[in-house]
Amino acid sequence: MATITSTGLGSGLDVQNIVSSLVDAERKPAEARLQRQGEKIQAQLSAFGQLKSDLGGMQDALAKLKSPIFWQRRQSSSSDESVVTATASTVARAGQYQVTVNRTAQAHAVATGAFSSVDEVVGEGQLTIRFGSWSYDAGGNPTTFSADNTVSTRSLTIDASNNTLSGLRDAINDAGIGVRASIVNDGSGFRLVLTSAETGKARAMEISVSDGDGNDTDAAGLSRLAFNGAAFNTEQTLAGRDAELKVDGLTVTSASNLVAGVIDGVTLNLKSAAPDTTVNLEVKLDDEAITDALKGFVEAYNQFRADVSEFTAFDQDTGEAAVLLGDSTLRSVNNQLRRMLGQVVPGLENANIRSLADVGLSTDKDSGRLSLNESRFKDMLANHPEEMKALFATRGDTTDAQVRYFGVTSKTRAGTYAVEVTALATRGYFEGASVLPADFAATPLVINADNDEFTLDVDGIRSGTIRLTQGSYASGADLAREIQNQINADDALKAAARHVEVNYDAANGRFVLTSSTFGSGSNVSFAQVDTHSPAQLGFSVASGTAGQDVAGRINGVEAEGKGQFLLGAEGDASEGLQVKVLGGATGARGEVTLVRGVADRLDDLMRSLTGSGGALADKMEGLNSRLGKLNQAQQKLNDRMDRLERYYFNKFNAMDALVARFKSTGDFLTQQLKALEPKSNN
Repeated sequence: MATITSTGLGSGLDVQNIVSSLVDAERKPAEARLQRQGEKIQAQLSAFGQLKSDLGGMQDALAKLKSPIFWQRRQSSSSDESVVTATASTVARAGQYQVTVNRTAQAHAVATGAFSSVDEVVGEGQLTIRFGSWSYDAGGNPTTFSADNTVSTRSLTIDASNNTLSGLRDAINDAGIGVRASIVNDGSGFRLVLTSAETGKARAMEISVSDGDGNDTDAAGLSRLAFNGAAFNTEQTLAGRDAELKVDGLTVTSASNLVAGVIDGVTLNLKSAAPDTTVNLEVKLDDEAITDALKGFVEAYNQFRADVSEFTAFDQDTGEAAVLLGDSTLRSVNNQLRRMLGQVVPGLENANIRSLADVGLSTDKDSGRLSLNESRFKDMLANHPEEMKALFATRGDTTDAQVRYFGVTSKTRAGTYAVEVTALATRGYFEGASVLPADFAATPLVINADNDEFTLDVDGIRSGTIRLTQGSYASGADLAREIQNQINADDALKAAARHVEVNYDAANGRFVLTSSTFGSGSNVSFAQVDTHSPAQLGFSVASGTAGQDVAGRINGVEAEGKGQFLLGAEGDASEGLQVKVLGGATGARGEVTLVRGVADRLDDLMRSLTGSGGALADKMEGLNSRLGKLNQAQQKLNDRMDRLERYYFNKFNAMDALVARFKSTGDFLTQQLKALEPKSNN
């Protein structure tokens, strides 16, 4: 507010205080009214902010309950966890199993002779490691090696940069060739220990050496690491061994101590051998986790109801009303929630379990709060797990075994939709040139430095340099397996989860490389091949044939195809519905029936209420707008009071000037009158 001062010299009045008092008398009622309105709006904003937070808490609680997978959650227990434990997936069947661990799996390990120092030079040359199985004589000594052709041969060059004992250890570990290296001082000196990275009989090592000193088998130079039929210069400290166990009396062997597939959906973790101990394993539905999740939702909903009661309360004694009493937005939100919690889930009208009341959830008629009959809920969960999942989560059922329900979005409506396939998804592939013999046996194909390297793209992902193991290949199948293994072992492709399948087409004398993925993004292309003899394998720098996406209709409307997935069309009731077409024929492929459970529907409701354009968001936006207008009104009031103050000062200053003139005239007249008085005589 502008400040204008006046001394009141003419009138002798305290003009400053008089004007301030007049302006304050004008300002205070209006300012008090604006303040009351602002405080009320702030209180409403705070209340709606709390309610929005409550709804967010309910959403968090619903995250598990709306997931179909969560309702299949299993838990496992072991009577002796020092022997074996188990992890159960969602597909595991409930049951009890008896397990006996006769022996655990073991990784193959060999050790060199003793060295005087970790910095002692070992030698230079090339190490070549193959994985497979060793046969042993009666004394337990290795005799014959059988290579596992599904595992790539690995090679490592040792030169002046890594030829010491510690340099060898680091080079082997850094190369990622499936072998762990360590140095152990056993009292006689430092020994290099090489251990297969994988347990099991078929992951034993054969170590061959191309020694820089010219002798690949003597106990000098790099050949001191040899462990093969020609030279056993390292000592076998552990034999590669498979685990052996009994499950319900059935003997099972496993290359790993993590045993999957013996019990459907269960992975056994073998801890120790105990041939004389029978361990009882139990797999069951994790009803405690599911019950806790539902109790979390009940708690979150009851917090919302408590806040609603607080914000809509009315004190009959004082006549005071809470900040949201009678608010239409809150009444609408509250009614929508109560209605959804109490109604029968669409699609379950004829089911055994149709609503929350059927499974032990009830609403107090006075407070509106939920309560859970925990024993009834667990009983229903144990006896009707699929119906319980349908009540809470989203469930999709298809009539065609090769059409799988995969998921929905918030826009997908419950219902039954026909599925029609007009084109099946395919995988991208590369066909090599027809330059190879039908049978390699007569003339083995030799892979050497002229034709052992290439680079390719799989689904747009560029590989590193692929190097084939040099040697003679007597069949197309063997070389196809080597090509496939080396491509799929590439770090860049593995990081992107890209794989290929390689087959030898003997009829046309060519290799065919096929991507493991489906759809228009699927392809195999060669980016670089050896320039010395690029045509020897039929490979050339060229793009392969791209795959195609599945095509078809859902609910009679053209659907979007992505790989093997069909997605319901935008704007249709099926929008967002995803089904995966695994195979089969084109044409009508049955129906998919979608039931959206109460947790899933509640989650959608929360999003619609709290998201942009939702009821709560619009309400809070409106309140903020009103608050902004009040701030503008306050500014206008300030401006008006400034003008009023100036007006009063102008009036009082004018009056003061007039009074001053009157006083001046009076003083003058007084002086003149005094001058006319007769002089007195002594």
